[in-house]
Amino acid sequence: MLTIISFSCESKDNITVYQIKKTSPHKANKTISELKWTPPKNWIEKVPGEMRLASFDAFDSNNKTTDLSISIFPGDVGGIENNVNRWRRQIELPAQSLENILTEAEQRTFPLLGDALIFMLNNKKNSKGIIAVMIPNQKNQTIFVKMIGNSNSIIELKYEFDLFCQSIYWNN
Repeated sequence: MLTIISFSCESKDNITVYQIKKTSPHKANKTISELKWTPPKNWIEKVPGEMRLASFDAFDSNNKTTDLSISIFPGDVGGIENNVNRWRRQIELPAQSLENILTEAEQRTFPLLGDALIFMLNNKKNSKGIIAVMIPNQKNQTIFVKMIGNSNSIIELKYEFDLFCQSIYWNN
């Protein structure tokens, strides 16, 4: 045993340090997705988070800020029920069955991306809301566009959100 320990321990002079270049997940997604969009002029782009292609601050008529994100993931990322119930938890709403979720969803076709599901979530108790779009595509990916903030702000900004979603397209 002492032989193993003495051979496995080396002096400080033999320490090797490796540096590995870290890549940002959102940059990797941007090169994979090649999505383009046109935000409204009054939205302010901000540094996207880890799982986002882009992030924006949108402002309602009272100058309240809502957060908008766009992201893309392989496959269906857990499916409709899991994603919508995760969003519901974010604004402190109870989970729903897939059947109820689909009953409340709006089906839509965006000219440049195809069929989509739109979800309007509103918690009247805490005035939080989410509008989110799930757009599956032929590349076995799902595009998510989500706006979260004050319920009244979300309702007011729904038109701008819709125009933004209509502007998204593949740049290839």
